[in-house]
Amino acid sequence: MPIFTKPDAAASFPIDTTTPFHPTKALYIADTTELSLTITITDITPILSSPSIHNPVENPEPLLKLAKSTASTLPAILTLTRPTHLSRTWTATDPRSNTKLAELSNPLWSLGKWTIKFPSDSPHSSHDIYLHPAGFATKADEFVKDSVPYFWDVLDGRRLCKLYKATEGRRVEVGRFVGEGVRAREGVLLIEGEGNAGEGVDEVVVGVTFLGVLMRVDSFRA
Repeated sequence: MPIFTKPDAAASFPIDTTTPFHPTKALYIADTTELSLTITITDITPILSSPSIHNPVENPEPLLKLAKSTASTLPAILTLTRPTHLSRTWTATDPRSNTKLAELSNPLWSLGKWTIKFPSDSPHSSHDIYLHPAGFATKADEFVKDSVPYFWDVLDGRRLCKLYKATEGRRVEVGRFVGEGVRAREGVLLIEGEGNAGEGVDEVVVGVTFLGVLMRVDSFRA
């Protein structure tokens, strides 16, 4: 169905307000620009147990203050690179083992659609993922993994984005990005990991799909 007539798919799944979001992992996305050749993601989960981090879901400011300094002391777990400043194809690797994790591509004519290809033996996804606007005049992006719909909802520019998993006819929050400003490219991904009451999601899938959201051309977002 053409994007300009497609209804908002997320609207078919009301938000489940009875299931709280309990992040078990925190990933820091380093500051970048639209012309950056490299984007790095660092696992900063240990700071979730810091005495100064009481409730990162409701009060993310202390988390944001500690994130950058903490990440500077730790190795990146995921790096995205592209060959030139104008290239629309990114390669995601684990720099610790130099293992290719995924490839993201977004042709200029694709109207905000990203194709994310995974190696055939990937432990993160058994199939390619297609990230695209959830409908016309909506700020949400949609993708499907293992026949389950997911929605990245852009609520406050790049200051707040939420990842919802559609389950039993409702949307349950399984991920969240918090940044310091509406145009921020630096911030923290909070993730409810797999195995947490069955509602979690793979961290690599969260990371690469959100980077597609982060880089989506503004003209294709309502």
